Amino acid sequence: MRNKALHSIMFILLLVVCFMPKSYSQNPTFNYVLSGDTWNGTNIYEVDIYIQSTDANPIELAAITMGFSINNNALNGGTLTASFVPGSSQLSNTAEIPTSFNTATTNGTGASQIRVVKINGKTPPGAGSGSQLSNVAPGTKIARLRLTNSVSWVITAPNVIDMAPSALYATSINAYVGGINVNIWANGAGSGTFIRNLSGPLLPVELSSFASASQGRTVVLNWSTKTEKNSNVFEIERSLVSNTSWSTVGTVKAAGLSNSPKNYSYSDTKLQSGKYQYRLKMVDANGSFSYSSVEAAEVAVPKDFAVSQNYPNPFNPSTKIDYQVPMDAKVIMEVYNIAGQKVMELVNQQMSAGYYTVDFGASKLSSGVYIYRLAASDLATGHNFSSIKKMMLLK
Repeated sequence: MRNKALHSIMFILLLVVCFMPKSYSQNPTFNYVLSGDTWNGTNIYEVDIYIQSTDANPIELAAITMGFSINNNALNGGTLTASFVPGSSQLSNTAEIPTSFNTATTNGTGASQIRVVKINGKTPPGAGSGSQLSNVAPGTKIARLRLTNSVSWVITAPNVIDMAPSALYATSINAYVGGINVNIWANGAGSGTFIRNLSGPLLPVELSSFASASQGRTVVLNWSTKTEKNSNVFEIERSLVSNTSWSTVGTVKAAGLSNSPKNYSYSDTKLQSGKYQYRLKMVDANGSFSYSSVEAAEVAVPKDFAVSQNYPNPFNPSTKIDYQVPMDAKVIMEVYNIAGQKVMELVNQQMSAGYYTVDFGASKLSSGVYIYRLAASDLATGHNFSSIKKMMLLK
């Protein structure tokens, strides 16, 4: 009887053991991973944020609060704006995709703190709607973070910005492990590891000098590189000092791969009087790029009246004529045939000091030699200027 009772008890215990719920760790850990950083110019830095579960059992995301700091020396006195690149998250629940920030930026010593204030999936208690956090490196991509500085960053390590866990905003995760909601603290002892696996794209060019010089209506740009790694092309961008709307005015092919100094030059011609600024967009073979510093140059107003030889010459059916005016003046430009008969008036108006170009279309004229004459009268002094040149129309 006793043995039968003992066997019954053992059978019951065996059933309890067999159908007992699986045991889950209540102290799972994770790695907080930054990876895949790239540059977009000199003031936009992007980096992927991953969370890698280090627990053997599934971890289902409920909510995350992330915080990190950036050395203010890297900000270079600028103002920091944080945002996420749309569509960059691997989270399966769209409600969890991060949207908002709390940014405290200070210039000077210390660090700028950034806190992602809401990445929220399923509100505890309960489970079933959160994304599963991968335990395969590098983990699950939370989002791609974009950090925009109002000025150029100052890089404190090769190609990367000095980022670290925030001392002000702790990083934490609410997750479900075996259906039970637990808190995991990235900045807590033994909870996880902050991994910065950043190398950044190699900047295509190590620029050693960049300078500009004005020569009449031309600005000559000269620059040198120490080394180049997969560099593709230099795009020359220009804007007026009074208007920072940049436009590409020319390109120069880069060396591609070089461990020795290389020298380059570009001439920006036919400029009007004014103050200009230039920068180089240094484009890598894979499309990444960075910008040089900005160089200023000024094209002064001309010192004398002058008219240039037309170009092209001979021409058919049109040609261009450059002329310059050193002060406000009444300007007349006329075209005559070889017999001295006026065939066209190109200019007849008051003009401010500067450089000008006029187009002469001769589609209705016959082949032959023509004469063009520039006559100008200084509005302030009444002094007159006159100059004639020949050109040839060949049909």
